[in-house]
Amino acid sequence: MLVKTPQWAVRSLLAIALATSSSMAVGQQVYPNKPIRLVVDFAPGGGTDIVARAIAPKMGEMLGQSVIVENKSGAAGTIAADQIAKANPDGYTLLVGYSNSNAIAPFVLTNVPYNPATDFTPITYLGYVPNVLVVKASLPMNSVAQLISLAKANPGQMTYGSSGIGSTQHLAGHCSQRLPAFS
Repeated sequence: MLVKTPQWAVRSLLAIALATSSSMAVGQQVYPNKPIRLVVDFAPGGGTDIVARAIAPKMGEMLGQSVIVENKSGAAGTIAADQIAKANPDGYTLLVGYSNSNAIAPFVLTNVPYNPATDFTPITYLGYVPNVLVVKASLPMNSVAQLISLAKANPGQMTYGSSGIGSTQHLAGHCSQRLPAFS
């Protein structure tokens, strides 16, 4: 999949990185003087990862410094978000976040170790990664209505995958009230 990175997205990330480094004392090296980490809160190959990997080369080119994408998956993105919340706010460690860790997980998971309202500074909206519903090709259906009918006719027999409890996929499956409940 080829993803064209909007210039405004790259520039927004650069602006925040530069802004966070503006408190450096006179005489210190100019930002950036070392590689920048873009931490992705999900595994390689997902939508958020694809966006980060599309942005990193152009960002590195514009800054004249390496930009490294680091995947830190788990717990609906809260592991990465917690790491970033505790990182030095120097512009060298940035979170390419997703609604899971900052908008959903704090409300559906217990003991989330950060506060998304106070521990992060939003930089920019990078893109939209839609949820997609797919079924095994051998299933005789061509619509969501047919899937719902099959699920209702076979309670407890169907399963689905998601990015974990507190993810948008989890909520889509659980909250639709059309598909059987799951744990």
